[in-house]
Amino acid sequence: MKKYVLQWSDEFDQDGLPNLEKWSYDLGSRKWGNGEIQYYTEGLNSIIKNSILNIEGRIENYEDSPYTSARLTTYEKKHFMYGRLEVSAKIPTAKGSWPAIWMLPVEKKEKDVPWPKCGEIDIMEHVTHLFDTIHVSLHTELFNHVARTQRTHFEHLEGITQDFHEFAFDWSKDEIEFFIDKKSFAKYSRFDEGYTTDETGWPYDKPYYLILNQAIGGTWGGEVKESDYPSPFLIDYVRYYEIIEE
Repeated sequence: MKKYVLQWSDEFDQDGLPNLEKWSYDLGSRKWGNGEIQYYTEGLNSIIKNSILNIEGRIENYEDSPYTSARLTTYEKKHFMYGRLEVSAKIPTAKGSWPAIWMLPVEKKEKDVPWPKCGEIDIMEHVTHLFDTIHVSLHTELFNHVARTQRTHFEHLEGITQDFHEFAFDWSKDEIEFFIDKKSFAKYSRFDEGYTTDETGWPYDKPYYLILNQAIGGTWGGEVKESDYPSPFLIDYVRYYEIIEE
């Protein structure tokens, strides 16, 4: 039996900018490798109001980019290794929006370990050309979307964009299990048949940091419809639990 003990959270209870004791910003454009057209700003596209964080995509020329958005991370604020992460979010519906809740290892920044060798955990991704579908994925050196070998799952859910939903995952030494609204829908093991058990196939035994962002356009976000913007990506809470096996 599992016991979940809350260790860290942000309920976004203070109006204004995100708490800089908990969040950092990734900044810039044209460097993310997916052909996206937004510029990630610092504090201009992320605002808290009525206990909701809004990561907003907007049409505006900024630093030679036609759109702006935000990419918040917990890097150097809070790092995670095993446990459960829960994020309650309302997905944007603007055509071309590409919201994501995901994780990268700390060593990618600190040791400049290249992607996909470093590893990646995607807790939620959504694109509007697959409107009622949530995507989760694990990327590794041998198993990644460039090679089209990643472990991935597309969960079709009618109306998933219409309200807040909780996207979560349980992470242990040898397993990662994904949930929507407390219901498990995808589970992966270090020992799944056809995969390697070393770092090339399971780089999930080290600290990671959380990323919340809304990309716009690009190789997967696709065609953008300007009249759909501004595009709100709303976050109600982020909660991290230690998992104790009893």
